[in-house]
Amino acid sequence: MLAGQKGKAVLVNFWATWCEPCRQEYPDLVRLQKELGPRGLQVVGISTDFASALAAAEKFVGEQEPTFPNYHKKTGGDDQDFINSVDKGWGGELPFSVLYDRSGKKVKTLSGKHSYADYEKELSALLK
Repeated sequence: MLAGQKGKAVLVNFWATWCEPCRQEYPDLVRLQKELGPRGLQVVGISTDFASALAAAEKFVGEQEPTFPNYHKKTGGDDQDFINSVDKGWGGELPFSVLYDRSGKKVKTLSGKHSYADYEKELSALLK
């Protein structure tokens, strides 16, 4: 997923439909992609909803009309292994975002809901 984003700053956001802060934050992610995409930002969404909620996740994404890719966490396996593979410091709380610089290096993680302004501040240095 990140290999195809060489030269772009990437914001990977983990979310779920049952997570109200995720649902509140998501429109800001859509706006970030729209406004900062031309400067080199690529947002990627990853739903952590259970397979039984896949239809709800797809409906939510359809309503939000993002211009960035969205994926769904594979079902099965150990959730803690998944969490650790993303970031060993992540406790599994949502929303959770990981920022990568243009070289693909992980530079920051953001736990909990953040505003457009919060993200814009964090991303400004990565987009220079």
